[in-house]
Amino acid sequence: MAKGKGAKKGGGPRAPAARVTAQQLYEQAQLALQYNDYDSARTAFRKATKMDPKNVEYLDALGALLAEIGPEDEAIEVLKKSVSLSPDLGYEKYLYLGQLLEDPNQAVAAIRKGVQVLQTQHAAAQAASSSAAAGLSKVLSGALCSLSEMLLHQSIQQQQQEQQGQEGQQSQPCGERTPGVSVVQEVAEEVDRLLALASAADPSSPEPGQALASLRYEQGRTSEALEALRRSMALWYTPSSKDEDGSEGGDEGGNGVGPRGAAAAAADGDEEMLDASPGDGSEDSDDGSEDDQDEGPSYEFRLECAKLLLELDETTTTAIDVLEGLIEEDDRVPDAWHLLALSYYSGHQYSEAAAVLAKGQALLTSLGAGPGDEITGTFADLESAIQEALALEQQHQQQGAAVAAGLGGGGEAIGQ
Repeated sequence: MAKGKGAKKGGGPRAPAARVTAQQLYEQAQLALQYNDYDSARTAFRKATKMDPKNVEYLDALGALLAEIGPEDEAIEVLKKSVSLSPDLGYEKYLYLGQLLEDPNQAVAAIRKGVQVLQTQHAAAQAASSSAAAGLSKVLSGALCSLSEMLLHQSIQQQQQEQQGQEGQQSQPCGERTPGVSVVQEVAEEVDRLLALASAADPSSPEPGQALASLRYEQGRTSEALEALRRSMALWYTPSSKDEDGSEGGDEGGNGVGPRGAAAAAADGDEEMLDASPGDGSEDSDDGSEDDQDEGPSYEFRLECAKLLLELDETTTTAIDVLEGLIEEDDRVPDAWHLLALSYYSGHQYSEAAAVLAKGQALLTSLGAGPGDEITGTFADLESAIQEALALEQQHQQQGAAVAAGLGGGGEAIGQ
């Protein structure tokens, strides 16, 4: 029998498709994150928060992802919504807001609140003898360091603004307060307290010591700054196996614990270490945070350490060692090449400085830096200083050779 126009294929009405729940979308997003599929994760998180807009767990997850991959404006909006729904639970949203907010006062306020929430959570974990207490101790230490650094940065900015405001005015008489130093002193007590708490929370972390070195440097207490920096470096730095003249030394250092030792071992051909490096997709690299923490401080942290060494240490040997280790680890960071060239220049090793700077300039070219870029000008300024030093060094050598030749001629005349 022929089917009528209104007849449906399949012999009857279809069952409605099962609706995906917000929880299922949230779980899909978490799975996508495990495979580094950030776009899919962001889409799924967005759908989950749209279906359940008051679920703080979904909002926190979306806000954290947006803070990492963008857009930042949406991240701020989502994180602020989570704050309004649950102001006293979840420290991560406050730490992210502290990084994202442009207003420095709002950023500091966010970090302060995050530290407060984190301290409460940490104390509860300790009281319950929870296994989470150790991890929270490390996070708390880092958050306290971040807050102290933000306060110090604000102080330095205020110092610069005061100095700019005094341009064109008469210099202050002797005995009057120095704007920059006194501004730092106004926050020094709180920063000291925060860094003491950070060190107590995680004694194995070098961050509080390096932050204290920065504070002491800004206060003009350079000897104390260097002492603090050395204490910090003792927690992670292993000298390379090279002697001060650059030749290979004995068995000391090199392959010891610390980033520099690891870099030297990798350079010697440890293929297993290279195969297990982060980002190779192996399951081991995604396993927990303890292994990551055991690898030592971040690249940026060690770069800042080298900068402080150049300001504080009379010798450049340690700064050069740290920077050479960084370049072994990643040779596509222009700042590392510039600082290494500057270290050689400061140590009156001008030929080495010129060779290193040339490699850094070649890197800039490969990265597409143009003549009008600030970093290009920074490299050019150092190049001019190095060339001037080389010319002066050559002039002194020629003068020395002429004097020696004259003395030699005089000696022959006397002999005759």
